[in-house]
Parts: sequence; C-alpha cells; structure tokens
Amino acid sequence: MMSSSAIPLVLLLATIVKGHGGGMHYIIDGVIHDGYDSRVRNNEKGTIQRSWTWDSIPWEENEWWSNIPALTCGANGTAWEKSYHAPHRAGSIVSINYTHPELPDYRFGHQHGPMCAYLAACPDEGCEKVDIHAPIWFKIFEKGLKNGTWLDGYWYMKDVESGANLDVQTPKSLRPGKYLLKHDMHNLETGFNQYFTNCVQLDISGEGDKLPAKEKLVSFPQAYDKDWGVSFPPKGSGAEWFYTKKNNEVVYPLPGPPIWEG
Repeated sequence: MMSSSAIPLVLLLATIVKGHGGGMHYIIDGVIHDGYDSRVRNNEKGTIQRSWTWDSIPWEENEWWSNIPALTCGANGTAWEKSYHAPHRAGSIVSINYTHPELPDYRFGHQHGPMCAYLAACPDEGCEKVDIHAPIWFKIFEKGLKNGTWLDGYWYMKDVESGANLDVQTPKSLRPGKYLLKHDMHNLETGFNQYFTNCVQLDISGEGDKLPAKEKLVSFPQAYDKDWGVSFPPKGSGAEWFYTKKNNEVVYPLPGPPIWEG
C-alpha cells in the first residue's frame, strides 16, 4: 500500500477542501447544549456558544495573524442575544462534538494539527460583555501528535474528524464563577495555519479557590506569536512546509503557554 508521503502533493491538498467546522454541540454535566447554528438561530433558542462561521477565520481579508481579532472566539465572536451559562462542576468533563447531529456530513474536516483549550474568568454578572481580547486566558488542555511522523502518524485530531467528542477536563481546584471556555483547532496542511476556534459560557461550581496569577494570563492572537516556524508554518510558506519540510518529524511542539495545573 502506498504511504501518504508518496502520494503527489496535489492529491493530498485536494482532501483539505472537504470541510472545516466548529463545535456543533456540547455535553456538559450530562446536559446537551446546542451550538450557534440554524437550530438556535431559526428557533430563537438560547445558546452558550459565541457566534462563528463554518469557514472560520477570513484569512484573505487580513494582512497577517496578529491583525485578526476573530482568532479569539471566531467570526464575529459575539454572544448570542439569548445566551446563557451552562452549569458545570469543576473537575468534570466538557465534551465537544464537531459533527452536526442532523447533517452528519457537516463535520470537522481536518486531522493534522494541535488542539488547545483555555479558560477566562468573567464577572459575576456573566461573560457576555467581557473584553475577550484582553489578557484573561489560561490554558487547561492541549493535544497534538500521538505517534509516528507529522505526515503519516496519528494526530489526536483524527478522532474528532472521525466523529468522536473532544473531551476537556476543567481543573478541580478552580474557583467557582462564570467562565469562557475557548477551544482551538489548528490545521497545518495548507501552508498557512488554518485556525478554527469557538468560545462557550460556563457557570462553574465546586470547592476550589484557585485562579492563575495575573502574569500567567495571555491574550489572543499574541499568545501564539512565538510559535511561527516551529509549531505553525512561517509567514509566506506554502503547503510544502508540512508535506516536505516537516513530514518526517516525530515530535510536535505544542503551541501557546504551558497548561495551568491549578
């Protein structure tokens, strides 16, 4: 059987266009919460998720990564007018599914790249009006290359592309309150970093009393600035960065700050 590294680059790139995507629904403490899509907009339902578009970040309309405010919570990344906060127990799992429950062909369409998740503490009144571009975020989750090479190996993202949930555990020691959860997917195959991000609102309970120190908090997109050319393709590179320059690498340096362990 021919390995993917031996397949012509043009054929590999053809697979990239099959789909993009984002979080379709969330299972939080046993309750299913719909994401911001037609089920919410057409029925005037509430949602925990900020607005976003299927094709994610409009790269062609921007000069470079650091100029794109949508990299924080998506485009346009605002709270739905009937938003609410999902009750969640600190230390339990937020399960994120990227497959539309009624249209299974609408699912996340990539399998090569890292996945990260962050939290941001909000005021007691909620997260709807918080400045999402401020340095308020701390990382709680990251996964990348499971085994093998960048090109022929197995990335954890493949499970999500196949329909599995992305399970993110929140720190058990976390102080109760309102939070934004931001989850990122990075597709490395295209020669520039395709970036898919969503933000959802949580109302976290528990017995914890901890938050990260102020100097541990980051803002976006600045939190990823140091990762260009290491975790992400450098500016101006093409798809050859992934398919020919990095294809045989066996270690992937995960982007962004270290995980806050609580």
